[in-house]
Amino acid sequence: MESPFKSMAMSSDQDTRILACTHDRLSGLPDQVIYHIFSFLGANDTARLGLVSKRFKKLCSSSPYLNFVADFDSGSDHSCLRTRYTDFCSYVDKVLRSREKTGEGLIRLLVHWFCKQRRFDIGGSVVNSWVTVATKCGVEELDMLVHVDSLKGYSLPDCVYKCESLRALKLNLQMGRFSFQILGFDWLKDLWLDSVTIGDKYFGQRISDRCKCLKRLTLENVDGISDLTMTSSSLEELEISDCRFPNSFFDGKFNISCSSLKVLTISRCQFKALWHVNLNCQSLENLTVQDSEFGRFFVCKIDCESLETLEVCGSNFLEACQLLVDCPSLIHAMISSCRFANVCFLNIKSSSLGGLTLSECKFSSPEIGSQYSKPKKEIKVGAGPCRRIIMKAENLETLNVSSSDAYSYEFPLSISAPKLKDLWWTGDPVDFSYLNQGMVSLLNARIHIKPTCRHRSEESDRRCKHSKSLIYCAAKFLQCLSEARFLSINTWPIEIFFMQNDSPIVFKKLQNLVLLTDGSFADQIPTIASFLRGLPNLRRLIIRCEQISHELSDPNLINLLGLNSRSFNLTGVGQDLKNVKIEAVQGQAQSCVQNAGKRR
Repeated sequence: MESPFKSMAMSSDQDTRILACTHDRLSGLPDQVIYHIFSFLGANDTARLGLVSKRFKKLCSSSPYLNFVADFDSGSDHSCLRTRYTDFCSYVDKVLRSREKTGEGLIRLLVHWFCKQRRFDIGGSVVNSWVTVATKCGVEELDMLVHVDSLKGYSLPDCVYKCESLRALKLNLQMGRFSFQILGFDWLKDLWLDSVTIGDKYFGQRISDRCKCLKRLTLENVDGISDLTMTSSSLEELEISDCRFPNSFFDGKFNISCSSLKVLTISRCQFKALWHVNLNCQSLENLTVQDSEFGRFFVCKIDCESLETLEVCGSNFLEACQLLVDCPSLIHAMISSCRFANVCFLNIKSSSLGGLTLSECKFSSPEIGSQYSKPKKEIKVGAGPCRRIIMKAENLETLNVSSSDAYSYEFPLSISAPKLKDLWWTGDPVDFSYLNQGMVSLLNARIHIKPTCRHRSEESDRRCKHSKSLIYCAAKFLQCLSEARFLSINTWPIEIFFMQNDSPIVFKKLQNLVLLTDGSFADQIPTIASFLRGLPNLRRLIIRCEQISHELSDPNLINLLGLNSRSFNLTGVGQDLKNVKIEAVQGQAQSCVQNAGKRR
């Protein structure tokens, strides 16, 4: 018979193991799962975890993810730094030599060596010795951050180029010079160059020729690229950020002809010289240019059959620019928060183009703009001032414009979109005098245009309106909207129009009108009545006021607006006295439809 004390001991021991597993679930996991967790830990976290137990110490030393981080920039005691330098190198050598003897595989080797003191500079030979051991262990990812002599530069050992297991390489040389060897990365899929200086004019072509399996290329804070020509057939993603393209040459070339490229992102880059950008990527789907600066005459030709989204955001064009887009699959294009100092010509050819957004773009003042040279002859399109935005899109259906700039009224905006159906326009007024009158397909327009400048008196405000020559521009703009069937518009451009015009512009097709009053509704009733005289087929009128307007509850409101009380009914007044709805009577609405049908 089993002793009760023994049974109690066994039961207690079992309960202890259960309790331990309950509180320490990590220890109960398989080795491969723990290794996967290690892949998300930093070097210091992994080292501290190795002190928990013997099992964790063994797991840390045999982990396929090795991270070594050393910082020699902190502290002033040179003897202490020398000791840390020696200990760190010895520790890394010991771990890697042990891994080489055991023959255990290695997925990732990360070595980040922060040091700006030459006496503690690790040197390329030491790094290459560690990299050589890693390649013998079948390393798949190399992540190296070291400081190298700017004069000597750095080259990877030949074994890296021959390593068939290597799939990803990230190299940060703290702006040190990097050069490729004659050999190529036949199996590399992900290449990331950060804080590197490139002195090779054929850098892009060498990448294309030597990295035959490359899927992703990231260039971050790279300097010295004088020519970027890429023809890789395997590259799918290209990201270029914080790069400086020098102005030591006259004609810079940026040619990307990668048949498999799907995503291209250019951010925070500086193109200082005369640059010609040619993108011919049949599989490209998304193109983004943001927060970049173009210092000389800039021409960009985009010929990509699969491109669906084009975004140019927060960029500065110091001289004339020309964007020629020939992409049959392009669905939406957006230009936002950009600054132009000269003419911008945007020509989009796409049978699928559904929307174009021009938002929050600004213009340099005339005094600043006069410092730059005149645009080349090839950018001049038609007569008119050289400083303007020209947009051509034959198949565009939706246009969204948000203008906000102190000088926007001085810069003409030319739009050619014969198939445009929906127009959204908000912000400051611009020079509409160059708008085409060919918006024959326009159906819906939502307009809210008003200058952001403020004046102390009505007289100064009136003088400002005259000085900006907006009366003619407002008339031109209203004429472009005359084909719309639905119109939502604030009263400011209407008020500007009737300052020197007595006869209204006729909107023959307009049936639904939403008026957003600026200021006092009572003061604007005569202007609104004059505008309504040009709407023969109006069926529904909604007026929304910023302020409480008791005139909306006036039973004689329809007559005050110049409408026939027999043809229109006041169907609803808001309880807050800020909105009202007026609709044509049923018989009048039917007659309007019949008359419109006869005219057609």
